[in-house]
Amino acid sequence: MAVAFDAASTGVGTSTFSWSHTPVGTPRGVIVFVVQSGAVDEITSVTHGGVSMTEADGSPLIKLTGESCVVYVYFLGSGISGGAQTVEVVAGIGTLNKRAIAVTLTASGNTAVQDTTTISSDALENPSGTLSLGNVSSFCCEALFSGQDAVTGITPSAGWTSRDEYQFTTLDQTAACYTYDTVGVSDVTMGWTQTSEDAVSIGIAIKDLSSALVSMMALLGVGK
Repeated sequence: MAVAFDAASTGVGTSTFSWSHTPVGTPRGVIVFVVQSGAVDEITSVTHGGVSMTEADGSPLIKLTGESCVVYVYFLGSGISGGAQTVEVVAGIGTLNKRAIAVTLTASGNTAVQDTTTISSDALENPSGTLSLGNVSSFCCEALFSGQDAVTGITPSAGWTSRDEYQFTTLDQTAACYTYDTVGVSDVTMGWTQTSEDAVSIGIAIKDLSSALVSMMALLGVGK
């Protein structure tokens, strides 16, 4: 069973906030992105069902110039409770606008991060980056901050699906979360279409540890 998209849910706040996330299947992985307008690192932790999540490489991605922001990503790949669970974003300071999205994944067993990559620019048309999968079947997801003044100004790149697009209240800035339509072993180009604007994003690739082990054994000829 390849790692696959299960369900998505969103939360919004300035200081500490939480919401309920309900999976469709049995969750084997949880990703939580937070996109924040403003460049102060305010988040101290994220939990799913009371279990602390690990902040992934590249997070927090802080942009100080132009339209400032921070993009965060947290992951949990084992010990995940089924059914509806509370996702909590804990902010130590808590004054800036934040949009969060939780994404659960199904898989054969525990999951892990295969790769992360980042994009950060003051002015960039149609931003893009590459998630390196290393010939390991992986699910890919990204969250972004854009200086576009409305969600109509941003669109997922070909082969990606929008799970959330959000305009910060009273601000001419947007946030979004997109997932890649194909779970495969080839490197994935992430990004989105927009005019030349501020662009910040973190992409993450998640692998099914049991499937990755079987693939590696087959590659090495183990068991033949």
